[in-house]
Amino acid sequence: MLLALKLLLVPGLIAVVSLAGRRWGPRIGGLLAGLPMVAGPVLLFLALEQGVSFAAGAALSALAALVGVAGFCVAYAWTALQRPWAVGLVAGWTAFAVCAAAVHAVPWRPWAALAATLLSFAAGRALLPRRPGPGVTPAWPPWDLGLRMASAVALVLVTTSLAARLGPSLTGILTPFPVAISVLAAFAHAQQGPPGLLRLLESFLPSMGSFAAFCYVLAVGLEPLGVAGAFALALGVQLAIQALLLARMRRARW
Repeated sequence: MLLALKLLLVPGLIAVVSLAGRRWGPRIGGLLAGLPMVAGPVLLFLALEQGVSFAAGAALSALAALVGVAGFCVAYAWTALQRPWAVGLVAGWTAFAVCAAAVHAVPWRPWAALAATLLSFAAGRALLPRRPGPGVTPAWPPWDLGLRMASAVALVLVTTSLAARLGPSLTGILTPFPVAISVLAAFAHAQQGPPGLLRLLESFLPSMGSFAAFCYVLAVGLEPLGVAGAFALALGVQLAIQALLLARMRRARW
């Protein structure tokens, strides 16, 4: 049952966000990419397979490691101005690894990890380069959606299978590895150029504040509330923040 969920839930979420981005543009795609499409299911599977204490520790490490996602976005964005998508991904993944290694060495408390993560996303948004011009209209190849889905599900299978060996801290550090945004960003870059990539990241980074809130609620709520209660509360908090961001997007263009 759990294996079926791993194989169906994450690629299904990636497909929904990808199709929404095609329909309503990279800004909406970037906003929706802040939803816990990969890390959320990973933390749920960890709670079901390893217990709530393990998952709470992993959620705290994941919250701190989100600093690396901001680093990924900034490194990829600047590299993308002059280099193709593959080089941008390598630069972004390197930045994530450096940031994740740094935060792994810190004994975080939930409130401090949340503050550091929110500051990193605000700084990352400010450090993005200006868009060089209008993007191009993408021509979607028939195979790209399947590739996006397959790329995203790989992290879920790897992370959950290695969780018992890695422990909650290292598992949590790996959980927010930017698989979903890597897939979305690489396709936006390849098909729409740097302007399309930057539009995606400009809305993605603010939306990640809701993702940080999701991880924070799980870190502090899993043990007292249990799996169902903590995940329901975390998802409710995140969706409320996403709704506020969407309302803001409608009032003013970022």
